[in-house]
Amino acid sequence: MSTPPGGRAVDPAGHQTTHASEFDRLFGTAGNDSAFSTIARLVDPDLPQDLDLFSFLCADLLHYIARQLDLHPRQVLADLGCGRGGPGLWLAGRAHAALVGIDFSPVAIAQARHRAVPFAADAAFAVADLARLPLTGQCVDRALSLDALQYAPDRVAAARQALRILKPGGRLVLTGWHPHIPGDERLPPRHRHTDWTRVLHTAGFPHVHCASTPAWDDAYQGIYRTALTLHAEPGSALAGLQGEAQRRLPTAHLLRRVAVTAVRD
Repeated sequence: MSTPPGGRAVDPAGHQTTHASEFDRLFGTAGNDSAFSTIARLVDPDLPQDLDLFSFLCADLLHYIARQLDLHPRQVLADLGCGRGGPGLWLAGRAHAALVGIDFSPVAIAQARHRAVPFAADAAFAVADLARLPLTGQCVDRALSLDALQYAPDRVAAARQALRILKPGGRLVLTGWHPHIPGDERLPPRHRHTDWTRVLHTAGFPHVHCASTPAWDDAYQGIYRTALTLHAEPGSALAGLQGEAQRRLPTAHLLRRVAVTAVRD
């Protein structure tokens, strides 16, 4: 595995990976109120006001995820790549379920623990790699991974960990992107060959369903476009998002926003 300047690496499978230090810097500049959340609500005012976001969600996708999880009171939800804890805390709180959040960023986990207090939630958070989860087998009812599994150096290994911790009949719901044209060299390496259905089947999930809608693509691109219309202080999280938007928008139309549900036997 080679590591070029900027901390990003390309693994033997050919996709780009990211180090925790990059996300430590991102979450460290975000402050208590996320500019990302503000922009997402400008794009979709129907997003819940008590939801903190660092993922490209719209209300339609959020509620689709909730339906697919089918989370019940007193069940346990594992949020894999939980970041600041926002969607996981919201989903668990809405269902009166317990939450276990895992992320490789210590800064994100510290913020998630702080954000859990107002929810009075049954929530625990840990710093760990998604391919080495610090959880026993068959200990959670549901698992969630929002735009996070793509950062694992070995995506199949991370998916196998999700399978291992799920109880029989448990569900994993993840979000990400698929290329319209597999192998499209105009795309960043992370996305060129992504096929989450194949990854999850390879990991051992027997039942996998992939969904997408144009509205989810519109929300993803809309967040980038809206960010570029705002004034940003140099070095701020918004300035970082604008830089990302300038890099990603030219090829965003080559990707399809997807939500993938996998069920363990």
